[in-house]
Amino acid sequence: MSRRRSNAGGGGVSLFPFLSILACLIGILTLMIKLVSDIRDAGPQERDPEELARSEKFLAIEAQLKQRRAELAKIEAELKQRDGAFVELQDLEGRQVVLRKKLEGAKAKPGESDAELQKRTENLLDQIAALAKERPSLEKKAAELKAELEKRKIKPDSTPAPVVVQPGGSGVTRNTPMFFIECHGSGVNILGKDGSKTAVSTAAITTEPALSKVMNEAKSARGSLVLFLIRGNGYGTYQTAAGWAEDQFKVRTGKLPIPGSGAIDLTLFQPR
Repeated sequence: MSRRRSNAGGGGVSLFPFLSILACLIGILTLMIKLVSDIRDAGPQERDPEELARSEKFLAIEAQLKQRRAELAKIEAELKQRDGAFVELQDLEGRQVVLRKKLEGAKAKPGESDAELQKRTENLLDQIAALAKERPSLEKKAAELKAELEKRKIKPDSTPAPVVVQPGGSGVTRNTPMFFIECHGSGVNILGKDGSKTAVSTAAITTEPALSKVMNEAKSARGSLVLFLIRGNGYGTYQTAAGWAEDQFKVRTGKLPIPGSGAIDLTLFQPR
């Protein structure tokens, strides 16, 4: 009669190695938890004094750097905002001289009625009054900018590099009749491709005959484009001028931001 074989003789799998490794891992984890807990609960008096001093010094330096970065960012923003103050002030003074000469020499043109002469004189007086009202704020800006330039040892008479406008963009071809209006904080400048510039204050945009003449020429020129060149502080002026041009003359307009305060160069638009 055959006997059934038994596995009690040594054919099983031992779990002792696995259990020993598991016990070691539990011990190591317990030790790590204990160390982390002790470090976390340790007060400043239990830490290395030199390490604590270095940490405090590092935090103080980091706070100073943060404060200096904030001050530098503020100064850079102010300089960017005041960058065109000198240019605006010079334009303002030039416009006042031109308007006064126009007013002093205002005489009736052939065929011009007394009412038309009176209207033209009133327009000139309105423009002079608007310029006089704008002058104090520009003088204050200029004084602040001079002080900042002096502080930074920057020569105020340094001429910024000219800004060259490229003849390209949506709807612009070589044969497109172009009219250029520069917009800044105190008004606009009518720019000619030959380098001429006619200044108009913000208050006189809707009454200046020279600006109305440009818009009428743009309206009569087929496919023309009035391009507004916007300085950093001239977006509000652009909205006023462009809205007036589109509503009153139905002309096609475009806009182009102009960085910095350098003179605008339109030589690429001159006929070759």
